[in-house]
Amino acid sequence: MKLMKRLKHSRVSNIPVFLLILTLAAGALAGCGGPKNTGSPDSTQTGGEPAASDNASAKPDDASADSGEQPAGSEAPVKPEIKNAQNFDIEYLENNVKLVTDSDGRKLLLVPKEGEVPTGYEDAVLVRTPVSHAMYTSTTHIGYLDSLEEESLYDTIAAVTTQEADWTLPQVKERFANGQITYVAQDHWNAGDIEEIIQVDPEIVFSGGGDESGVKLRALLDEAQIDYAVVTDWTEEDNAAVLEWIKFFGAFFNLDEKADQIYEEKLARMEELYNKTADIPEKDRPVVAYCLIYDGIVYTQAGNSAFAREMEKAGGVYALKDLEGEGSVQIGMEEFFDKCKDADVLIYGSLPQYLADKAALLETEPLFSECKAFQNDRVYIFDQGYYMNSARVAEKFEDVVAMFHPDLLPGHQFTMYQKLPDASGN
Repeated sequence: MKLMKRLKHSRVSNIPVFLLILTLAAGALAGCGGPKNTGSPDSTQTGGEPAASDNASAKPDDASADSGEQPAGSEAPVKPEIKNAQNFDIEYLENNVKLVTDSDGRKLLLVPKEGEVPTGYEDAVLVRTPVSHAMYTSTTHIGYLDSLEEESLYDTIAAVTTQEADWTLPQVKERFANGQITYVAQDHWNAGDIEEIIQVDPEIVFSGGGDESGVKLRALLDEAQIDYAVVTDWTEEDNAAVLEWIKFFGAFFNLDEKADQIYEEKLARMEELYNKTADIPEKDRPVVAYCLIYDGIVYTQAGNSAFAREMEKAGGVYALKDLEGEGSVQIGMEEFFDKCKDADVLIYGSLPQYLADKAALLETEPLFSECKAFQNDRVYIFDQGYYMNSARVAEKFEDVVAMFHPDLLPGHQFTMYQKLPDASGN
């Protein structure tokens, strides 16, 4: 258990179900502004209470840890502003020190590995940057690493809670194969799990929060004095806010400037499309429906959900806009088909490995054959890497615009969604 290191810790003062829970937590398109709510996590996200430590000597620096943008001892010239996200904040201090507020309102003091720890932040969790050895409890976290476009960041992945077979990113599969990444099974977070995490000895655990599982992990991490940051990007209200979480992850790797640049570029792409779709008249807007059927229950998104709002922004009309609620809801089969059978577009919340073609959809529910979208070949599902690339909200939005208005994006190649083929593969 590396007892001596533990003594140093102190405050500076099944797969379809997996799909279902992810869909309920994040909707089909939007998820993620200072911090104000924690929500309820997806199946790969858990959270915890703070445990503080100075991790300056916890892990040797590797190639990924030497790429900080500013040298220790100098004031960072760029201090990106948090514009849209509501569930985290970053305050830029002197000498490249950052005070990060996570989704639970907890303070984390990010200090360069060779930098001096400032006084006055005794209640914050001390994290030495750039982080080089971390545990990630959601595939979506790795999506943000991927979006930062630094291959070396994959070398920071010490442990994950998603088994190797479920990953689509080749960089992750490669590191599983060479033994660099440890899979920590979530058996409702028991004593055996925490022993595995202790063996991994992460500098920090990136964890979601909110449900019973998260509470259990939180207690175990506290007991073991393992530091963590709570991530609830999926509770944000729109795509611009979700996208901004790239700055949260960038801060831990001293990639603040790059994260800000990527954010601004992708935000500009989305805003350009917003301008193109804003004035489309009602008569030219396709009606879109969304659902996932599991165990005979239809799961969809309420009329005031982030998903519904994004459908409108993409130039569509949400078929269930009168459905009360703000997020994921259950609806009767009869009611769903009554309201949605004439929708022009259907987005079904599954992945190609679980739903091969339109025939498989009819096996799930034969009533889909009566739907206009099914008959007109406008049924879409998530691409295989959808949940591994949650940060690519600009690409997701472009795909949806192309579904609704292909004339606005001629020659568009889908990357986050795909059309559900018929039995012949067409």
